[in-house]
Amino acid sequence: MNLYLKIKKQWMILFLLCGVLFLNGCTLELPTPESLIAAPESNQELMQQKQMISEFLSKEERMIVPEINEIGTAYQYINLDEDDEKEIVVFYANKESNFVLGFMILDQREAGWQLLYKTTAYGTDIHYFSVQDLNLDGAPEFLLGVKTGYGAMKELYVYHLADSGLIDITSEDRIAYDQIVLAEPTDGQTMLVTARTDTTVLVGSSNITIYTYGNNMVYPVYNNTFDGYCSDMRFAKVNADTEGIYMAMRYNHYINMILLCETETGFTVAMEHPMPYDYEEMAGIELFGDINNDGILEVNSLWSPENNLSNRDYRDFVHVWLQWDGENGLTAISAILENRTDGYRFLIPVQWMDTLYYDFYTDGEIEWTEFYYENEERSFETVFSLAAVDQLVWQNMDDDVTDSIVVLGNHPTLNKVYIANIKTELFNEFQVNAEKLISCLQIEGGM
Repeated sequence: MNLYLKIKKQWMILFLLCGVLFLNGCTLELPTPESLIAAPESNQELMQQKQMISEFLSKEERMIVPEINEIGTAYQYINLDEDDEKEIVVFYANKESNFVLGFMILDQREAGWQLLYKTTAYGTDIHYFSVQDLNLDGAPEFLLGVKTGYGAMKELYVYHLADSGLIDITSEDRIAYDQIVLAEPTDGQTMLVTARTDTTVLVGSSNITIYTYGNNMVYPVYNNTFDGYCSDMRFAKVNADTEGIYMAMRYNHYINMILLCETETGFTVAMEHPMPYDYEEMAGIELFGDINNDGILEVNSLWSPENNLSNRDYRDFVHVWLQWDGENGLTAISAILENRTDGYRFLIPVQWMDTLYYDFYTDGEIEWTEFYYENEERSFETVFSLAAVDQLVWQNMDDDVTDSIVVLGNHPTLNKVYIANIKTELFNEFQVNAEKLISCLQIEGGM
């Protein structure tokens, strides 16, 4: 009897829920083609998607993730025919043959998912992949970069999508590269920029080639060899009126920054600027960035302390962001002392940099950053010092010490108090006070 009542109660609840849905005008929706090809939102959808894809792989094949891949997955969604329904590009490698790999394209038709195209390339891994309309004709080109297995050398396969299928336009002449970047000018067609490094000589050199695409051919429009190993390349807007290609040419212990810009007669070197550090050895330090979000790419240079008595890491140094001045130099637009561990950034006024020095030192439990200048008597005089201290340390400091120190702010979760010891309120006609230093301080999560 109890079991009968329990079942009856469950049926009544279900009946009431159906009635609520009906009265509110709700309907049950079946999956549409658009929702079926959307990126998976749950682990279950992800598993179902992978299961569907695996049906197009042979037992010797497995999915792999390209090395340069912002998505970080073995497949991605693209729209080849502008029908608002995306296709899936899948990257694969043959488990039985270490040198066979490629990508395939799946499309959803009325009968279900179908294999549209499948490419075969030869290498140990997929390094790079991009889909671009290189000649602006409305048909995409597929760029597949693979590691050849011969040292660090890589080869680029370029495929054109025609009515008959994918055409390998580099089948007779692969493009070898170590670094690759796409140059996508605001006005004009996309170009390929590659760097080939020669490590057989002591100094080393890098061959820079710029390719354009047309008539089912990829052909060079610029070629030059520079001293140094090209460790990074970026195409971007480099000042308010100009786009260009930055190339970081690495030597022992420093980098030579070269800027290529296009003119009416072709590409030319617009600037060379030595950088004092070997950024390749600095984990976590970005060489390029748009630090002020103005759409212009800046270069990061380190301003080193005079004495690093606390043995602070390069990441704690002042980072000076430089922007091309339109001639043969770089202009500082921002100087940032960043301490991610203590949760703050201090923006040093750029005007102070020409006459200001700084050091790191430790006094008891407090790690200070001291800024000083050379006065009229040609002796060094401290202007102010910065530090981040624990809340308890600050509370236990002597009253006579805290009287000479101002609080600039505090961290809401790290229990840090940011303090400054102002020694000189005026140096080289620059005013220094608590209000000025507070305006320079940025704290993660607020004040």
